[in-house]
Amino acid sequence: MTQRKKLIEVALPLAEINDASAYDKMPGIGPHPKGIHQWWARLPLPTARAVLFASVVDDPSSHPERFPTEAAQIAERERLFDILRQLMQKKLHEHPEIYALAREEILKHCDGKLPPVLDPFAGGGSIPLEAARLGFESHAADLNPVAVLLNKCNLELVPRWLDQPAVNPEDRSQKSGGRRLVSGEWRGSRGLAADVRYYGRVVLERVRKKIGHLYPKVKLPKEHGGHEANVIAWLWARTVASPNPAARGAHVPLISTFWLSSKKGSEVWLVPVVDRAHDMWQFGVRTGTPEDRTAIKAGTKTGRAQFRCLLTNASIDDDYIKAEGVAGRLGMRLLAIIADGTRKRCYVPRSAEQEEIALAATPEWYPEGDVPVRLTGGTCTPYGLTAWGDLFTRRQLIALVTFSDLVREIRQDVLRDAVDAGLSPKDGEERAEAVTTFLALNLNRCADLGNSLCTWNHSDQVVRNLFKRQAIPMVWDFAEANILEDVVGGWSTCIERTAKCILTMSVSQISYGRQIDAASAWDDLQNILVSTDPPYYDNIGYAALSDFFYVWLRRTIGDLYPELFKTILVPKEPELVAAPERFGGDRQKAKDHFETGFRKAFTVLHEKMDHRFPLTVYYAFKQEDEEAGSEEEDDRSQETERRSQNGVDRTTGWETLLEALLGSGFQITATWPVRASQKWRMVAMGTNALASYIVLACRPRSTDAPQCSRREFIAELKRELPEALKHLQHGNIAPVDLAQASIGPGMAVFSRYARVMESSGNAMTVRTALSLINQTLDEVLAEQEAEFDVDTRWALAWFEQYGMAEGQFGDAETLSKAKNTAVSGLVEAGIVSARAGKVKLIGRDDLPEDWDPTKDRRRTVWEATQHLIRSLEQGGEGASAELLRRLGSGMGEMARELAYRLYKICERKGWSKEALSYNGLVVAWPEIVRLAHAPTSESQQPELFGND
Repeated sequence: MTQRKKLIEVALPLAEINDASAYDKMPGIGPHPKGIHQWWARLPLPTARAVLFASVVDDPSSHPERFPTEAAQIAERERLFDILRQLMQKKLHEHPEIYALAREEILKHCDGKLPPVLDPFAGGGSIPLEAARLGFESHAADLNPVAVLLNKCNLELVPRWLDQPAVNPEDRSQKSGGRRLVSGEWRGSRGLAADVRYYGRVVLERVRKKIGHLYPKVKLPKEHGGHEANVIAWLWARTVASPNPAARGAHVPLISTFWLSSKKGSEVWLVPVVDRAHDMWQFGVRTGTPEDRTAIKAGTKTGRAQFRCLLTNASIDDDYIKAEGVAGRLGMRLLAIIADGTRKRCYVPRSAEQEEIALAATPEWYPEGDVPVRLTGGTCTPYGLTAWGDLFTRRQLIALVTFSDLVREIRQDVLRDAVDAGLSPKDGEERAEAVTTFLALNLNRCADLGNSLCTWNHSDQVVRNLFKRQAIPMVWDFAEANILEDVVGGWSTCIERTAKCILTMSVSQISYGRQIDAASAWDDLQNILVSTDPPYYDNIGYAALSDFFYVWLRRTIGDLYPELFKTILVPKEPELVAAPERFGGDRQKAKDHFETGFRKAFTVLHEKMDHRFPLTVYYAFKQEDEEAGSEEEDDRSQETERRSQNGVDRTTGWETLLEALLGSGFQITATWPVRASQKWRMVAMGTNALASYIVLACRPRSTDAPQCSRREFIAELKRELPEALKHLQHGNIAPVDLAQASIGPGMAVFSRYARVMESSGNAMTVRTALSLINQTLDEVLAEQEAEFDVDTRWALAWFEQYGMAEGQFGDAETLSKAKNTAVSGLVEAGIVSARAGKVKLIGRDDLPEDWDPTKDRRRTVWEATQHLIRSLEQGGEGASAELLRRLGSGMGEMARELAYRLYKICERKGWSKEALSYNGLVVAWPEIVRLAHAPTSESQQPELFGND
């Protein structure tokens, strides 16, 4: 049967998908399913829903009987794009009618019955959640118990209680809005959210009664009223014995900054008060306008993990701190207290009484297990924080244990109230389990914000959580949030966030989350659509990181999910990650484990797939952190970054993934770069960073696929790649992503054959194929030069040899004859300057500001491109749009094509700064074109890239 091409195999509105995905990754965008619990490198929801939609919907070219002309196909494609654009709206959970519209369209392309969707590496659950929202029966599979639980929340617990009222007595009483709420008014997940909010408050009050004495108020100074106030947070510093014998073993603080508040006009900072005669120190609090902001910012830190002794100014180096930490000799000292003043935060110097209360606390339980000794983003273990219990202060442990105990106890309250509300005992048990599960997840949120690796954000004046990225870095001065108060890191604040996030998780199609190996037989599933974001090689150790949360979940709700929490820690060995430390440091064995696991999984999926639809796989080129910023990183993280930059990890990751896919019988039919970083347009213009994800569409390769020779493979590449490349450029692929996107059509040629044979008789490797695809891409881009005017072709050749530097006049003249032009004509065209026997391309800063393309008698694509870039960089998209309007769309499109070619030259030459300009022009092009066709007043209002 002839397979119909799907939209994802032909075209996507990438700009809109990128914008929506970037917004989805931003912190502080309001309630979102991701706020239920931390998960690392979570796939943006808009990306997931766009790929699912485009994997099912036919491309119009598959129906020549309905769309016989290219114009008709383009029109139909735009109609489908319009649906995709609606799916990219913000807060789509508030617009079920758009999901309904997309579902109606999808049904037309699968004979009226949606296939089940499987994500065998579900992780945080973006793909299964969006599949269920679109109406598919969704199956989320993972080996990681934490991931499985999150997917159960999304796909099972919330859908189970949709449109059902709260069971807590407060919301069932007359107190709720002055009248009784009836079932019909509890739309979506409001009832469940209300219960989580209510029972969360009950737990908090019970905790306050048990351990409230550990969280005393603080007396404010007279200038702040002199009354007692609630504490927002306590600011601590780790200490180490001074290495200078003159300090007589006194401990000194390791402080990364003296700032408490660096906000302009509201500056507050710590001032050291040192008594060298008695080897004593403390800190005062200063407000006003500081004289030396640099010294305040530095604290006692002098370099990476290097400090100065506050008593003697002696250097305290990294090795010394590590040795003291491993020996268990690091201390901690209270620096200051942040309190809730009448109108603003108040910063109070250290109180000996407050410090004594915190340090005297005695926890009865410590989390089991070891902190991972290796993480790509860094780990704190070299400094002696080797067990999960080491990451918390004594008071933090007591608080979390108390909350854990009382969350377990509240289950009986929920059951009693549920039965009183009219539920059967069985349904009451299920309601109690659901509420308790979300309270346990809330406890994990508090743990993320309530450990000794949390920092004080002095610009926003709030506590920052540990997992800002996929790492457990060492932190020297840390903030301890008051978990009993309504502050960032407080239980009530986290509960409110959890409840609001539950409201965004309404899914009418009940689906399934389960703990199962991706390579399982899947006996209960047939004819499935597979879309997955698998782990990327050795980038993130999900299992190791998850232990931080697992230990608290197991203690709190382990008896509710005995199959998930039967092991002391998260299972590590079967995890598909290329971690050499699990194989005695043997990288090859780690690579083999990763590739073998992938091949087994994809081989099974090959047999279970509905072959009407392509398999879609996300390759995370470099996982983006959701929020920038960190403290100390392990040396290994810097080595990883160096390896990533020079292509070691990049090549190995691509090879391994492609070899696994091809070896399990798939061929690649398309690749799409998706930028899911914050403000992606500005990122694309400001760096040469690659796309966050590459989405691969894959089809089963024919069982009777032939083999071909190397020469035949190259000939087919040269025949098919130009048209595919032209299509990608028309879709406005950023130049920085072009090489990755071209892998799709290139590997489509390579993977349609059982083998590509070398002259030696050996089968061509994936690495060789990738090299040939890139080589052909260079040739295709070079061939596009024939479309440019002769002056531009000369400028291209000169630029490739000299860049923006000077060259000999004789060389320029010789090249001009070969290109059928003359140096004098190039000077007249405004491309070069020639003096004293030297020739040089005119830089953008030296271009005439009054250039009018409508009056230029020798207009060139080169000149148009440089002027467009200058107007963009100096005046924004509006200024470039105004210039484009005068240039005309034909010349403008040629300028955009030239930018691709120039970017490729810059990339090969290592001219990264110059490359940014050409990449930026292409990235901004859709908006420039839109403004060029808009009323003049609009185009004169330049917009910021990435604005939401």
